[in-house]
Amino acid sequence: MKTLNRLALACLVLPAAIAVAQAAPQTPFGRELAQTLHALRTATPYQNNNGVVPPHSVYPGPLFTLNHAWPTQALPPLTNAPWQAAIQNGKITPQNAPAYAAALKAAVADNARNLIMHYDTWDAAKAGWYNEPWLGSLREAIHGTYAAGEFNSSSFPGTGLRVQFNTNVVTYYDARAAYTLSKFWGTSAMKPNLNTQSAQFPEGSIVVKAAVFASEDQKNPLNWWDAMNGAQAWNMYIGVGPSGSNPPPQVWPGYVAQFDIIVKDSQSSPKTGWVFMTLVYDSSTPGDVWDKMVPLGVQWGNDPEATDPTMPLQEAWNNPKAPLYSTQTLGWGNRLSGPNDGARNDIAANGIIMKNAPDSGCMSCHSTSQWNGNLHKMVTFLLPSYPAPAFPNWPPFLSCGDDGKPIQPSKKTNPGNYICSPVPGSSEWMKWFQDRHGDQPMDAGSFATDFDEVFSFKSLKLWWQAVGPANQGLPLLTRLPINGQRYNLYTGAPLKN
Repeated sequence: MKTLNRLALACLVLPAAIAVAQAAPQTPFGRELAQTLHALRTATPYQNNNGVVPPHSVYPGPLFTLNHAWPTQALPPLTNAPWQAAIQNGKITPQNAPAYAAALKAAVADNARNLIMHYDTWDAAKAGWYNEPWLGSLREAIHGTYAAGEFNSSSFPGTGLRVQFNTNVVTYYDARAAYTLSKFWGTSAMKPNLNTQSAQFPEGSIVVKAAVFASEDQKNPLNWWDAMNGAQAWNMYIGVGPSGSNPPPQVWPGYVAQFDIIVKDSQSSPKTGWVFMTLVYDSSTPGDVWDKMVPLGVQWGNDPEATDPTMPLQEAWNNPKAPLYSTQTLGWGNRLSGPNDGARNDIAANGIIMKNAPDSGCMSCHSTSQWNGNLHKMVTFLLPSYPAPAFPNWPPFLSCGDDGKPIQPSKKTNPGNYICSPVPGSSEWMKWFQDRHGDQPMDAGSFATDFDEVFSFKSLKLWWQAVGPANQGLPLLTRLPINGQRYNLYTGAPLKN
C-alpha cells in the first residue's frame, strides 16, 4: 500500500510542490527548496525522470526509460573472459594493462557504440543493460542523466576551453552486475537488504558510466572547446547556467566526453577485486566516435605504499598518448581520475590553502562506498577530510574558511570554500588510499557496497530521503546551494562561489 501511495504521490509532485510554495510568502530560494525537498520526499524508486518532460513540439525524440527488470537468478560463472585472456590469465600490471584495456573496451563496444551514437534506436532492455533505482528525482528526461560536476578553464589551461561547463552522467549495469541490484533492492526497492553480502557483485560484473559535458553559456551551445571537435552530442533537458542558479530546463546539447568501465575481476586484481578504466574523447584518433574514445588509464589498486606524489605507481597505468585535457585532472600522485571525476579540489591542511590540489583518484573515492544502517548515512566522506559535527543542512565534512581555519557549524555561519583536509601523504590522509576487498568497509559499523558509489552516495541517500523522517535536510545531490555554498554533485566537494 505504501508503494501505491508513493506512486500516486509521484503524479502530484509538481502541483504539490507549487502548493507548498504558495502556502506562505517565501523567498525564491525558499520556494525552490520546498519544491526540491517535496520532490525527494515523494519520489518513487522506478520513476524515469524528475517529472519535467520536454513538449513533443520541442523534442520529438526518444526519452529515457529506466530498465529495472533485473535478473533474479545469478548468471553462470564467467569463464575465459577476453580481458583476462589478453594478459594470459595472470595479474594485471603496468606493462600488460594496455592489452587488458583494449580487450575490456572491445567487450562493451557493441552496446556502448549504440548507446552513444544511435540513441534513436537504443533499447536498454534488448541490450541487457540495467539501471539503479531511486535516482529518478534527479534524472533529466531525455537520456536519464543527472548533474555531476562543474569546471572552467582554470582546470584545463591551454586546451581552447572558452566557457564554464557542467557534467551530467548516466550509469548502466550489465546483466551479471544487475543481479546484485535484484539481490539488494528486491522487487519493490522499498526495503533494501542492508548488508554486505547482498551488495557484492559476481565475478565478471561490468558497470559503465557515460559523462556528458554541457556549456553553461546560453550563447555557446556547441563548439566551445577545441578538445571536443567532432565529439558525439547528446540532447538533454536541463537548466542552462551554473550550479545554484536553478534555471528552467530546456533542450540543450552536451558532448559525450568520458566513458568509464569497471569490472569485477579478482583473478587479475586480487588485492581489491576490481579494475577501473576511463575512456576519454580524443579528436585526433581516427575512426568513428567510439573509436575516438581512448583509454586515459587503468587502475586496480590505491598504491598504499606510494605515500609521496613523486613515487611511481604499481597499481595503475596512465596512457602516455591520452589527450592533454584529460591528463590535467589526474588525481593525487597521478592516480587515475577523468575530467568528470573531481579528484582535484580546494583544500586546507594545517591552515595552508591549496587550490586545485590533487586529493583523490577513482579507486580512492570508490573505496569509501559503505553505508551505516543505524545512522542511515556514509560516515566517511568521499575525499580526505575530517567529519563535521551533525548540523542541519551542513556538509558531512569539516569545512575551512579563506584563512584556512575550520568553521564550526552554526546558524550564524556558512560553510567555507575549502575542505579541511589531512596533510597529503600523512597517515590520516592515507586512510583513503588503502587496498581492501569490496566486502570490507572502511569504517566499523558500516556495511561495504563493493566499490559501488551509486549505492552509497546516491541511491541509498535518496531512498532514505523518501522513506525516512520527514525533517531531513537537503542532501548534497541537487543544484541548490546549501547554506549559501554550492557543491560538486559528483563528489560533494565545495564549488567556488
